Amino acid sequence: MKYSGGLAKKEREDIFGLFLENHTLKFSQIEKALNIRSNMVAYHLECMQREGLLEKKGEHYILAPKAEKYLSVLANITGKEMSPLPVLLVAVANKGKILLMKRNRRPYRSYWSLIGGKMRFEESFKDAALRLAREKAGLAARFGSMNGILHERVFGNGIAKHSFILFFVKASSAGTSFKESAYGKLAWFNIKQLSKEKVIPSDMWLIRNKLNKRIDVKSATMQETEGDLSSFKMIA
Repeated sequence: MKYSGGLAKKEREDIFGLFLENHTLKFSQIEKALNIRSNMVAYHLECMQREGLLEKKGEHYILAPKAEKYLSVLANITGKEMSPLPVLLVAVANKGKILLMKRNRRPYRSYWSLIGGKMRFEESFKDAALRLAREKAGLAARFGSMNGILHERVFGNGIAKHSFILFFVKASSAGTSFKESAYGKLAWFNIKQLSKEKVIPSDMWLIRNKLNKRIDVKSATMQETEGDLSSFKMIA
C-alpha cells in the first residue's frame, strides 16, 4: 500500500527523492536525472507545485516547507520499506481502577487495551496523551508521568505482521464518567482483577510492571534553515 497523495506517481516519487541530496534543482537537472520527455517532467512538476510539495524560485525548484516532513519517511510512504510504528498508550487511573477499551478494530480486535493511538506530528507526549483521553473516552485527564517504553513485534505465518514502539504514560481523571466512541467499548477495571480479562498481553505487562515506575524521557527542539541546524533547546 502506498501513499495516495502527491507522490502517487512513480515519477513524482523519483523527483521528490532527488531532494534527499539536493536543496535546489533546475529543470534541466531534474530532466536529466529522470530521463523522460521534458513535457512529462513539466507536467509532474506542475502537479507537485499545485499540491504544495514543490515551490519554484527563479530557475530553481525547492521543497515546500510542508513537504520537508516527508524526507525522513519517504521510503515508508512510497511503500519501499516499513518501520515500527510509535504508539502512545495511556493508563488513565482513578482510585485504584484503570480505564480500558474493548477494541472494535484490528489489530487486536475484541481485546481489552489501554487508551492509545498515534502521536501527531507537532505534539508532545503530554499533548498526545490528553488528546487521546479526550477523543477516545471523553475524559479531561491530567498528565502524570512517562512510565515505560516497549518494542513489540507480532509474528504470524513466518513473518512479522506488526511492529510497534509503545510509549507508556500514566494519567488521572477527576471523575469516572466517560463517553464511548467508534473505537470500542469502555470500562473501569480494578487493577488487581485484570488477570480475569482478555487484555492485550503487552498492555497487561506494562500495567503490571511499569504502572508505578517512572522513566526520564527528554524532549528537544531545533531550528533548520537551508540545511543548517541551530537553536537546540531542551524542553522541560
